[in-house]
Amino acid sequence: MDEGEWIRRIRQGETEYLTPLIERYYADVQKYCHWWVRNEEESKDLTQETFYRFCRHIEGYTNAGKCRAYLYTIARHLCSDHLRKRPPLSWENAEELIDRATLQKSCSVEEQVEREQLVHEMLQLLPEEQRELVFMRFCLDLTFRDIARITGVNVCMVQYRVKRGLGVLRRYLERSEFDEQGIETCHHRRPKELPLAPR
Repeated sequence: MDEGEWIRRIRQGETEYLTPLIERYYADVQKYCHWWVRNEEESKDLTQETFYRFCRHIEGYTNAGKCRAYLYTIARHLCSDHLRKRPPLSWENAEELIDRATLQKSCSVEEQVEREQLVHEMLQLLPEEQRELVFMRFCLDLTFRDIARITGVNVCMVQYRVKRGLGVLRRYLERSEFDEQGIETCHHRRPKELPLAPR
């Protein structure tokens, strides 16, 4: 039975069909909520609220085979409201994050984005308009079209902002590699300049 049939049955009052729908998307929605709030319990609460609101307004939902995108849209609004009072991450933490990035280098930014913990922190260095789009593209594996549908941003603008975001991350990673090389050069020079310590 496909997703559209589940929706039709749920609308008819056969609530048991909520179970397979929730099981299919719960983990992805919670991952998205957790990215927003960075708190396990809060992400669970927001995920449950997402599905509650979906069920409450299911009569108005027009199924077009994009249920996941619709759930992300609900979750996005809930998380945004939830975080409205939180202050943004300070840019003073940027150098520390860059230093940590050197410990987990990879061949490309795309591979780097798959390393979740570091990535969540590195993404905080991006402007807000780029941050979420890069996460959705590479951590949630959404298409540009789905991202546009969820965020209400034009597809071309989504592609542009993702490209700009990756460019910013590349520059941070390149700078961190350059700084690391400079530190190693200094360490190699010091033994020639300093006397040996007595034993």
